[in-house]
Amino acid sequence: MLDWRTLPSLPALRAFDAAVRTGSYSEAARTLNVTHAAIAQHVRALEKHFAQTLMIRAGQGMTPTPEGALLATHLAEGFDTISAGCARLSDITAMRPFTLSCTLAFAENWLMPRVSDFWAKHPDIELAILPNNALVNFKTDLVDCAVRYGNGSWPSLTATPLLTGEFIVVAAPQLAPAQPVRDMADLIDVVWVTNDIPGEHHVLVRDFGFTAPDIRMRTFATNGLVLAAVRSGLGFSIQSRSLVTRDLADGTLVEVFAKPTEGLGYWIVHPEDAEIPRLRLFKRWLLSHV
Repeated sequence: MLDWRTLPSLPALRAFDAAVRTGSYSEAARTLNVTHAAIAQHVRALEKHFAQTLMIRAGQGMTPTPEGALLATHLAEGFDTISAGCARLSDITAMRPFTLSCTLAFAENWLMPRVSDFWAKHPDIELAILPNNALVNFKTDLVDCAVRYGNGSWPSLTATPLLTGEFIVVAAPQLAPAQPVRDMADLIDVVWVTNDIPGEHHVLVRDFGFTAPDIRMRTFATNGLVLAAVRSGLGFSIQSRSLVTRDLADGTLVEVFAKPTEGLGYWIVHPEDAEIPRLRLFKRWLLSHV
């Protein structure tokens, strides 16, 4: 079993390897983006550890002693193996589909009508979409990015606002009140249609000033079913404006009342240290459609 306590520091070994490969402390310093003095210090530390002279001056550069050359040979083999392993893993990651987890409502009503544009612009990136209302574990679920509903507060994750700011009450045209609605109290007697997803249901109950006993409510499993029910005239619903823009444009739904909701909505979420090129590209594409 490898005992790390018997080995010199990895930065020192890396500095020595770079010095041997380049034949110069200055070139090794530029390669590793450190100072000339740092390279020299690392080499001296190795020489002290092994009680051997490892590098000597040769003209304008440096060359390993026989003992240094022996160490350099093994280091080169080890670092080359590490490099090959990292490259192989990067290739596997690149071949794996870029995986997005998102809520059912977001997938049905916002993403799917637009995703063909992403595929047309980036045919080289395989995009896997996982509609799921459960929170994902980025460490175990092989998910690269998520679009989640909430206020943007997820510890240890980077959250970028995507669709936030305004929710509206919508209904089928035949249910629209004859007079403008100026306050939610005007709608206390209507039938409300909502989903039973805990993260989204509270908008109606909390942020619009209602409590559950005050209202008549029909509940469906997904937001897609909610919108189908509302289009059919079964009641009123509160929706993020961005999810019903097409219905409003087509006239299948009408806006009854609007309410800004600070920070609440859909956010792009990913681990803090996961800004890989495909993720940056996909985030830019999402934000370009807002």
